[in-house]
Amino acid sequence: MAKTRGDRYTGGRPIKRGYVMSAGSISRCLIVALALAAIPASMAHAQWLLLGRKVIGRIDSMVGSQDPTQPQAPRYDIAVVTLDAPAERVYDTVIATVAEHPDYRYLQRNDTARSIEVTNGKKSAGVNVISLGDKLTQLIIASVIQPGETSPVPFALQNVLRICEKVKVTCTVNTQP
Repeated sequence: MAKTRGDRYTGGRPIKRGYVMSAGSISRCLIVALALAAIPASMAHAQWLLLGRKVIGRIDSMVGSQDPTQPQAPRYDIAVVTLDAPAERVYDTVIATVAEHPDYRYLQRNDTARSIEVTNGKKSAGVNVISLGDKLTQLIIASVIQPGETSPVPFALQNVLRICEKVKVTCTVNTQP
């Protein structure tokens, strides 16, 4: 009798359809898969934390340039700092800082997302507090600058520096080259 293609792979044995793995086989496969998945994830997490440690306390600021073809278009203004402190503590400090100023009022407040938008009646700024780890937090302040308006970032940077001081983290403004 001539061998068929299926015989080459099964050694002449009939192919069993619907093979069911035992519970032990399944658990061994899952353990191996989880172990393999955990190795790159833990290495990536360690690299992320190492990168985060290098930027702690450095305040970066970016202002959109005025488009000469659209002089009435608003511009963006953003300040970002990474703090060596828990996100909850940073957010509580932001809320306390807003409370210290009776002329500030909330336009939006989402405690779950750790996000607020405040105004003093003339200028508005949005603040997001993002947890990067147990004790590593990113603070982002963003605003829109209307044509003819001065940037609220120096105001925001002063508040960032005040928050840094309150959470006992040394912060410096990163100067652009």
